[in-house]
Amino acid sequence: LDKSIFMLDKFRLYEGIRRFLELQASISPLIICLDNIHWADDSSLELFNYLVRALQESPVFFFFIYRVEEAKSESFRKVMQSMNREKLYDLIELEPLELFEVAQMLSLMAGISPSPELNTFIYRETGGNPFFIEELMKSMESEDAFISSETELSFIEDKEIAISHLIKGVVNRKMGMMSSQSQELLEYAAVIGRKFDFSLLREVTGMNEGHLFDLMDEILGMRLLKESEGERYCFSEDVIRETIYQQIPKIKSKHYHRIVGEALVSLNAESVDNVVEELAYHYYICNDNDKVIEYGIIAADRAKNAYANRDAIEFYSRVLECLTQSGTEGSELKEIEIQKKRAAVLDLVGDNEMAIEDLKEAVKNSQVLGEKKLEADCLIDLCRVYFGLSHYDDTIEMAEKALEIYRELNDEQGEMGGLNCIGIANWYLGEFKSALKLYQNSLTIAEKTENKKFEAMILGNKSIIFWNLGEYSKSLKYYLRSLEITKTLGDIETEARALSNIGLIYGDLGDNAKAKDCYERSLKLSNEMGARKLEASTLNNIGILSAVSGEYAKAIKYYETSMSISIETGTRKVEAMTRNNIGVLYYKLGDYSRSLEYCTYSLQIAREINDRQTEAESLVAIGEIYLEKGEFSTAEEYYEEAVSIAEMIKSNPLIAEVLISFTSLHLEKNDLETAGETLNKTFHLIDAMNSGKMEATAHCLSGRLSAEKKEWDKAIIAFNKSLSIFEGINRQLDIGQVHYFQGLMYRESGDEARAMMSLDEALKIFIELGAEGWVKKARTEKKNRTI
Repeated sequence: LDKSIFMLDKFRLYEGIRRFLELQASISPLIICLDNIHWADDSSLELFNYLVRALQESPVFFFFIYRVEEAKSESFRKVMQSMNREKLYDLIELEPLELFEVAQMLSLMAGISPSPELNTFIYRETGGNPFFIEELMKSMESEDAFISSETELSFIEDKEIAISHLIKGVVNRKMGMMSSQSQELLEYAAVIGRKFDFSLLREVTGMNEGHLFDLMDEILGMRLLKESEGERYCFSEDVIRETIYQQIPKIKSKHYHRIVGEALVSLNAESVDNVVEELAYHYYICNDNDKVIEYGIIAADRAKNAYANRDAIEFYSRVLECLTQSGTEGSELKEIEIQKKRAAVLDLVGDNEMAIEDLKEAVKNSQVLGEKKLEADCLIDLCRVYFGLSHYDDTIEMAEKALEIYRELNDEQGEMGGLNCIGIANWYLGEFKSALKLYQNSLTIAEKTENKKFEAMILGNKSIIFWNLGEYSKSLKYYLRSLEITKTLGDIETEARALSNIGLIYGDLGDNAKAKDCYERSLKLSNEMGARKLEASTLNNIGILSAVSGEYAKAIKYYETSMSISIETGTRKVEAMTRNNIGVLYYKLGDYSRSLEYCTYSLQIAREINDRQTEAESLVAIGEIYLEKGEFSTAEEYYEEAVSIAEMIKSNPLIAEVLISFTSLHLEKNDLETAGETLNKTFHLIDAMNSGKMEATAHCLSGRLSAEKKEWDKAIIAFNKSLSIFEGINRQLDIGQVHYFQGLMYRESGDEARAMMSLDEALKIFIELGAEGWVKKARTEKKNRTI
């Protein structure tokens, strides 16, 4: 009786709930969503089954959510089977999000586009699991790991992110549902890494194959691991592995790492080199210093040669740590060798302070051991870092110390390197004649000793000097020879540098297509190597090319990226150059206040680092701004200072550039005689330079001078020559300016129709480029002419 009463009461309860839902559904359709249905007790499951069956004809929609791996209850499985026989539900299996879907989710969560790097990181860590994504994003936010700009959300890659307790709870709950052997197996797997072979797991555990497969099936059923190609497995999400790994006690973890290391050696007895990275890592965790040194050096060198720079730094650092603790015979020499290697990688990625610290320590250790040759080699490496930071006096000081040692040891190869370093510093200080002499002495030794790598480097350095002197054909010849040798050596870094500089030469010769090709090839190699300093320099060069072609928006983007990398890596010379280029571009766009701001900052940096070339270029740019503003005396002061530097460092292109500016100044002041004298000097200089840009600019100035003298035929010929050259090298703004001055000339000569045609053409170009300053000037002239 009691049982029948209970059944009756239960039925009344179920019917009451059904009627309530049916009544609500008569007003508007109902959607009922129940999460984690697999945790429901038997009575609740029975109620759900009853309601789904009884409300089939009503507008009530049930969404039951459950995790397949946790649905172990017999009652739950029976209810699902019963409902399936009656076809009461449709099963929807939710797959993890794809990478692009992760990006969409992050965009919705953050309200801003995530960077590609952030998308990849979140996808890799969470495996596309939405719950894990949400929790990881919360953890990153609480750890201040995000970097937000106006357009993009990025993150600090090296930031340690704590795993949320909710994620740990999910993983631990699943672990608790497995056997102790499966849990131990998962711990071993977490120690091995995200991916692993079945054979390695069998070697590590010593289990027979059948039993191991049974345990793996249990783990796969909980969706903590998934199968990969062949007999390989991987964690479904990186965050799962990290959660398991972090909870292994330290002593136990070290024991596991040693077992895994020994298993890797056993399985790869004939090809240990294939797993040195893994061995170096596992033996480092279990504090086996000798094995870390043995395998870590190989792993670090391999990473360095593959330009996996961060991995190389990490391996070298671990080896150095173990060498310090080791105290074995010969460890001091090895320590110096590793310090030198790590410093080279640190310099490449722009971590200058650590590179200098390593090399100073290496010099000190070499002196203690009495290793003179090694001391000098470390000093030369130190020179290279100082040079990259524009510390030219320090560069020369270190190089002279090294040179003295090399000569004492009769080491010709070392002497060659010392001479080259001093030559580079002299070049940047504007001492071109001294630099060429030093390069030639160094080149003689390189050819005598058949050192092709050094020969290529010195040929490139000589090329840069001739470029600064305006001897572009000779400069190109030397650099092409250098590139040819470099390619045969497979020296990617020197090849990338050569391509970037060859692009500059082609740009000055007006061959923009070849310049662009060189820059793109250089940038590709720089990115492959992770050579940030070289990347900054090449991006600056591409910016110059884009500006020349009138693609100002692209140019600014390249310049800003270059400047950002330069600041990050401490490459102050490139920063100064880039700031000046941005300033020049804003001048062209008519934004004189921003132009002056950038050029003044560039001048300040150039003076701080004693970069005379960039200092003079910034002075010219600032003079141009004051000339445009009609402040002639101030402009002249900047030009005078610039020409003084240009003549001191004997840079013909720079002298010609300042003379062109002086000619414009004298024309604006209506000092035609002085303008003519200055222009004649300019033509004399550029005749030997083969610079289409400067020749065309000089012809334009000649046209303006002839127009002021009312020598109309001469003016027309000069303007046409200028146009022809500028059109050939696709310098859009310059073409517009020639049309503008030609329009003024036609106006003064009384040919109103031609004046309007030239001014219209100029205005069209200025508007397309967004050169607001010139747009305003052209419109004013058109308006004045119309009146």
